[in-house]
Order: sequence, then C-alpha cells, then structure tokens
Amino acid sequence: MKLLWLDLNSSYAHSSLALPALHAQIADDTTIEWCIVSATINENTGMVVSRIHKHRPDIIAATNWLFNHEQLLHIISRAKALLPHCCIVLGGPEFLGNNEAFLYKNKFVSGVFRGEGEEVFPQWLKVWNHSKETWKAITGLCYLDENGRYQDNGIARVMNFSQLVSPEKSCFFNWSKPFVQLETTRGCFNTCAFCVSGGEKPVRTIPLEAIRERLNDIHQHGIKNVRVL
Repeated sequence: MKLLWLDLNSSYAHSSLALPALHAQIADDTTIEWCIVSATINENTGMVVSRIHKHRPDIIAATNWLFNHEQLLHIISRAKALLPHCCIVLGGPEFLGNNEAFLYKNKFVSGVFRGEGEEVFPQWLKVWNHSKETWKAITGLCYLDENGRYQDNGIARVMNFSQLVSPEKSCFFNWSKPFVQLETTRGCFNTCAFCVSGGEKPVRTIPLEAIRERLNDIHQHGIKNVRVL
C-alpha cells in the first residue's frame, strides 16, 4: 500500500510536524510505502497534481489549515479525478467542528480526522480498504457511510502524550529548514473562543528530561532556532 502525504505550506521556510509525528508511530510497518509531495499554496495547481499522479498512491493524506484550505481542495479534487481508486483523508484544525456539510460538499474526500491522529491514524490504516462498518471503531473519524449517511466518531485525544515517539525520530522530519518546531505541551486550560486549542483538557506535558534530550538531538543536527509549541 502506498501512502502519499501532501505537505502544503505557506512557504518553504515552514514544515508541518504532522507527517513526522504520524510516521514516527508506525515507521517500522513495512506494509506501508510512504512518499511525500511538498508544495506551497502559491504553486501551480496542475504541476502539483502532476507530481502526485506520478506516484499513483493508494491513499492521499494532508493537513487542512485555514491558509491552505482553498488550494488544498483544488489539488486533491483534481488528483481524485485522475486517480479515482485513491482514498483521500484529511486532518487538522479545520475539522475540529461539525464536518457533515464539508463531506457532503466534497465527496472526493473519504474521511476527515477530528483531533489528534498519532494513535487513531495507524488504526485506520489497518482497515482503510475494508467495509466502512469497520471505520466506526476509529475515534475522531468523520465520514459518509455506504448509504451516504454522515458518521461522526467524536474527537481523538492522545492521553499518553509523553509516550509518543518523537517526530525527530521519523525520516520525514525536515532538518533543512531555518528552524524546527518542538511541541512540549498539548491542550490549554483557557477557553478563548477564537483559539482552536481553547478548552482542550487535560493539559498534557512532556517531562523536562525528555525535552532536554530532544533539544540535544536538535543541537547535534546544527539547528539553532527552535520554536516551542
């Protein structure tokens, strides 16, 4: 099975943590062939679609943000037209709300993940080409079933955040950027209405010693700028 990650950013100075964060959890699964297409929102849609088509993936996955939403849909809808067998799944902050209208409007998207994907995405990869009855067990997954009915599996939370394999362990962690991002906590005890993290309880942290080890690893790679998330 070939999985293509579409890494669509605002500029090449940025690199999403989503791919290495997910890949690190299942990097030893030899049944999955991973590939990546990186692009910016300013690139020609047709050229990006052509690069995707050359890989002929079984699955296309991507993170949907407010800044890349429109361009991402242009790209994946055209990719689906060229690769009708391909299964397209998305995640990211744009899906923290109700996803019913989005899925009815964009039926080329097979499903969207609400919440944190490190635990549930590997579960879905084991049943992605099975009957959608099996998808009901995947927490956080929203999709249309075989009868076209909307199914909402709630929101996924990684409670043992500190036990995850760090993104830096993934071969897809990008060390070539001017800076790297280091996620030290998840959740927030505030409830600011404008913030996608507001009200995400409980707040989960990584032990200080683990952060120190990761910073040393980052330093060994010659990175001097770290953005703490």
